[in-house]
Amino acid sequence: MTTNDSVSWYGRLTGTGNLTRVRKQSLLINIAGTVEYKNKRHLTLALLNLRLIRAGQEDFSRDAFAHLRYNYKLSKILIWEAYTQIQSSPIQLLQQRRLIGTGLRLRFFKSQNGRQHIHLGSSVMFEQNKFSEEPDWQGLYRSSNYFALALRTKNQFSIVSTAYWQPVLGLIKNYRFSSESVVSIKITRKLAFNTVFYYNIDKNLPANAPLETYGWRNGVTWEL
Repeated sequence: MTTNDSVSWYGRLTGTGNLTRVRKQSLLINIAGTVEYKNKRHLTLALLNLRLIRAGQEDFSRDAFAHLRYNYKLSKILIWEAYTQIQSSPIQLLQQRRLIGTGLRLRFFKSQNGRQHIHLGSSVMFEQNKFSEEPDWQGLYRSSNYFALALRTKNQFSIVSTAYWQPVLGLIKNYRFSSESVVSIKITRKLAFNTVFYYNIDKNLPANAPLETYGWRNGVTWEL
């Protein structure tokens, strides 16, 4: 929803689900929400993601993720940002991760019609991890490096891909890499079908946690 030329609200809600049965019934539910407020040079963004994977009577994963970001536009191509985040991922033996960071984001390329663009970013963040195995608590500083690519047609089709590489400061072999690619096809003005592929590596988890996680899911998005 846009209120005037310089102030606008934007929101969307995405839901995916999958129910299968071989020997046991397996259920996957993923809900993601986005709210964005823009006022001239200022932008505030909130993200929320909840995911449940259940097989039989056992919960394999109940992941939760919340992210809050503030951007200030310094020039046409340069943005300062500050952010905070909290998440949990039992499948990775991560009871809770809290982080806070700040840095710069560069608009490397933007097409004349604005539908294609590339952004690069770099920031420094501090994070605290609480694991369900040793070590119980851990605090460290990371460099967070960001790449984003968006390709959109006039009305119906878009591809948005993002990737983060986040090494520990002073220990480059201890890094986290995460990527997500979203293909979206408009069904109506407000409703779209989307397919998502994500891939993550985390070198800083307990020994019994999986090093890599990846997935592919389909769903629908409702723009508010």
